Amino acid sequence: MPRSLTPLAVAVVNDYPVVTAGVAAVLRPFEERVRVREFPGVLPPRGSVDVVLFDAFGRPDPELRLKEIVTGTGAKVLVYSWVQERAQIEAAVRIGAKGFLSKTVDAEEMVTAIEAVGAGQTLHPPEPAPGSGDMPAWPGQSEGLTAREAEILSLIVAGLTNQEIAESCYLSINSVKTYVRTAYRKMGVRTRAQAVVWGIDHGFRIVGAEGQAPHA
Repeated sequence: MPRSLTPLAVAVVNDYPVVTAGVAAVLRPFEERVRVREFPGVLPPRGSVDVVLFDAFGRPDPELRLKEIVTGTGAKVLVYSWVQERAQIEAAVRIGAKGFLSKTVDAEEMVTAIEAVGAGQTLHPPEPAPGSGDMPAWPGQSEGLTAREAEILSLIVAGLTNQEIAESCYLSINSVKTYVRTAYRKMGVRTRAQAVVWGIDHGFRIVGAEGQAPHA
């Protein structure tokens, strides 16, 4: 695909500044192709952008937030996620996303995907790329949490019930309970209240749940 002589303006939207900064750092060597702006939690981005790279990690309302970004920016939106459930991908495309990019890709593949979306293509997740360990870590990774366990913990911190988490993540209630149990073991906690305290202490934020108290 021919590349534009002008770098694409890309907004990185994520509620966790450490992740946003990490994505920007990964893309920095490609400034002749993409010009990255960081906008954690800000909508619409300050100034015009061509592509919005939206990370839905840990949001209790990913579809609502995606709809706001699609309608509020006028840019092409590329969803950037650890999980690749078919239902989630199809829902994102229905709302207006132009692509769904797996976090397993390396930096070169990410830039190529951004360029493709900027040129008007619609993308689906490629196969996982080997050796992508230099990608930004998710909160709780260093403590042993998997990406899915960390996402579910984010939703627990946000005050969602297991049933609400299942609906948000397109999982069965039994799968959510299994993830919760394994995460609790790794965190060394026994109750939901303890999990919330642990999460806040380890960098998890309450996202989109103002005024909600965690469920016991």
